Amino acid sequence: MKEQTAGADIREEVMVAINARFPAMRRLFGVGKIGIFGSCARGTMRPGSDVDIEVEFEPGSETWTNFIGLAHYLEELLGRRVDLVTRRVLEGYLSDDVNEEHARLNRDRVYLSRMAAECAFLRSRSKDLDFKAFSRDETLKRAAAWSVRVIGECAAHLSPERKQAAPGIPWVQLEGLQTRLSPPYFGPDWVLIWDLIDSGIPEMEPRIRDLVRQT
Repeated sequence: MKEQTAGADIREEVMVAINARFPAMRRLFGVGKIGIFGSCARGTMRPGSDVDIEVEFEPGSETWTNFIGLAHYLEELLGRRVDLVTRRVLEGYLSDDVNEEHARLNRDRVYLSRMAAECAFLRSRSKDLDFKAFSRDETLKRAAAWSVRVIGECAAHLSPERKQAAPGIPWVQLEGLQTRLSPPYFGPDWVLIWDLIDSGIPEMEPRIRDLVRQT
């Protein structure tokens, strides 16, 4: 009950702040519409949770600089991490949230589907290749590093309930894919990334697809 009360208070706080600063956001970043979704909109978010915000820009204002600038502006305004998403991207991913359980399952399905898609990409693009051929293809290497990060990000965002239901999948190791194999300072370790593609992905992809079907 206390968490529900806290979530409702946070929702009110966020909505008041966004409404008060909307004219400034329109002037600075060309925001046409902005709103909350997810656990924040339902009033069930926890004090340490990210705030889910969707945005539509006015014609001519939909630029990457406005998007990044708005994200930073919102985080400074709210004093919280913000997951900012354009309405265009959000549509087709999240259906209407009927209740908290439905919303959780829907989010898990989205993340698992994305993981499965990235696994399929890595498997198909590396078919009939060995490490030598892979290491010479700069475009494929960059794409592979991106896919590996996405798999890690999605694994990190899955609910604890979904992870507990599939203990055979190395979730901690998958979460480490966000940065461990391609740290921004030193760059990717292509030998380790290839090992993941060559031996880890073929074993992991069927398990991920099974979870998608079960969710």
